[in-house]
Amino acid sequence: MTQEMTQTKTSLVIADDGEVVIKIQRRIYAKNSFDRFGDDMCGLILSYLSLRERSVCEFVSKQFQRTVFKSVVDITIDDKYMKTRASMKMLATIGRKCPHIHTIDCRGISNRYTKQLVVVLPIFRDNCPHLRHIYCNLNEYTDELMPEFGQLVTRIGNICPNSNQQLFHCHRLSRLNVCGISTVFDYTTRELLVKNLQRFEYSYDRRDNNQLLSAFVAGNLSLRSVKLIDNRYDSYESWTELGEQLTRLPQLRELALILRPHYSLDVFLRPIGQKCPQLKRLSLELGSKNTLRLCHNSFDSLGCYRRLKRLDLTINVVMSDVFLDRLKLCHRLTHLSLNSRQINNNLFVNCDKHWPRLQCLSIQRTSITSSCLDHISRLPALQTVEFDCDRLFSGILVNRKHIGSHFMNNVCEDLLTRSAKLKSIEIRRNAYSETWADTWIR
Repeated sequence: MTQEMTQTKTSLVIADDGEVVIKIQRRIYAKNSFDRFGDDMCGLILSYLSLRERSVCEFVSKQFQRTVFKSVVDITIDDKYMKTRASMKMLATIGRKCPHIHTIDCRGISNRYTKQLVVVLPIFRDNCPHLRHIYCNLNEYTDELMPEFGQLVTRIGNICPNSNQQLFHCHRLSRLNVCGISTVFDYTTRELLVKNLQRFEYSYDRRDNNQLLSAFVAGNLSLRSVKLIDNRYDSYESWTELGEQLTRLPQLRELALILRPHYSLDVFLRPIGQKCPQLKRLSLELGSKNTLRLCHNSFDSLGCYRRLKRLDLTINVVMSDVFLDRLKLCHRLTHLSLNSRQINNNLFVNCDKHWPRLQCLSIQRTSITSSCLDHISRLPALQTVEFDCDRLFSGILVNRKHIGSHFMNNVCEDLLTRSAKLKSIEIRRNAYSETWADTWIR
């Protein structure tokens, strides 16, 4: 016999004499009935489904109809929604059934289909009263949209040539990605088109100069994250001036630099570490057109980054064995990623003393010895380890055929046992077109 569960429903009833009476009614649900769970629980479960799966579940029950689309608050639109009339019709249906959407990401739409946004965006505007953010790219087809939707544009992925005038309408813009700093200025009046940005990513253009960068920084002192791609081989004066401009950002938290260093990195990095006390994440990718050797003092300035918690290093240039010893000065690190073929295993000797807060460690393209693993296991706060398994145990290749039995049984289990807080070890390999990963979890 099916067991029954009871719940109560409270209601107010007005009697004939005008007295308000509280009436409690009992609801009886079968044990196998989903109705015994509230809409909140049902909505939480359905939130893990994809949009297509939710459309199928809509017909399960009335409760599903009420809750299946309630948790859809953002949507990413790419070319697959724009190619056919059927796809466009489905997008219109989504707009009507998901009134709680507040963010639309259109950056995945290629220039070929951007003109369809003239039809798509009004659908969401009319059906989604909570719409507050639109992420998009700027090109000739978005020109007519900006006067109406520019106030909603908060992130821009890229800007096509001669489309930067549309920035005039984007007063709430917080994130921007451009190919050159000159893009954010009016080509005729040299007026700055964007102000009060939070995140900015750009690469040098032949028209760029430090005067433009100075004017941009003056109007965007609110910047918290900057990514710079430098391929120009400028003069020493331009190199140091660039570093000085970055020191004017008092709110800077994250800095990512893709550089081809031809001067000492210390001259560039030291002023930033000294004058940007809020900086907590630093990412450096160092490469060279020709074979260049980094100066021995290039990382001496890391001791100035007092609050640095995350450090990502990708090094594709020649360096000495003691080049990275200054990493030991970053005692507050919680995340460390190293990608280089020239990292000396001595770097990890007494690493538990140098990085007592380190939680996540990622090592790629580096030979790992059993002695090195022994030092790593002593890190007191370590929770996650990631290895590139193409180079393990002094360069001995561990292939996919043997990694399951040999490596897991003899290394991973031992490492998990010795490290008190270690939760997972991930082994990755990228070989030709094959990419795979194995994970061991405590």
